[in-house]
Amino acid sequence: MLNKLKLWIADLKANPLPTLEATQEARTVWVVMVAACVFLLGSAMGYFQVFLEMDPCENCVYIRFSQFCILIAGVIILVNPKHNVLKLLGLVLAWYGIIYGLDKAIILSGQHVASHAADTGLDLFQSGQGANACSLEPTFPLGLPLHEWLPFEFAPSGICGEDDWSLFGLNMAQYCIISYAVFIICALPLTIAFITKTIKNLKSAS
Repeated sequence: MLNKLKLWIADLKANPLPTLEATQEARTVWVVMVAACVFLLGSAMGYFQVFLEMDPCENCVYIRFSQFCILIAGVIILVNPKHNVLKLLGLVLAWYGIIYGLDKAIILSGQHVASHAADTGLDLFQSGQGANACSLEPTFPLGLPLHEWLPFEFAPSGICGEDDWSLFGLNMAQYCIISYAVFIICALPLTIAFITKTIKNLKSAS
């Protein structure tokens, strides 16, 4: 596995675009994307919610929803990574999940600042975030009642920004932002490679 990774990195340095075009047509990279989402969701529900007994807030369940979107996108692509329609559908869903989740993670990070403003000697106005309003009745895209269908995963019961968990000085919302940044860094070149490969195929067919 390590040797294959070294060879891939060498190929990427020598021929970046052809290597990325071949990579996005293989299953390995999409398995990694699905595994990353399974890890993030498993951590949220297993470690934080069950082990640490941290109830998910409204924005937390929105972030979970976004990660489920990315996971489903990966599964769709895994059916056949060389099928353009499945690839396009998967990429659109993945980018939707990334953008939606990043937006909610940034909001949650601001609410965390507001919730802990007093700890740093700031008031809500100085923190620039205002009140950390949080609803127990989430509104999912398309009106999906996910909190009713799967309450353990999607029913919010906590207060946005109230968690005190941190690792290496970063809170949960900040790690979520980092995870979406990593998704963007990985998905962007693969998306570009898919577009360029599709254009080449269309030109050769015509």
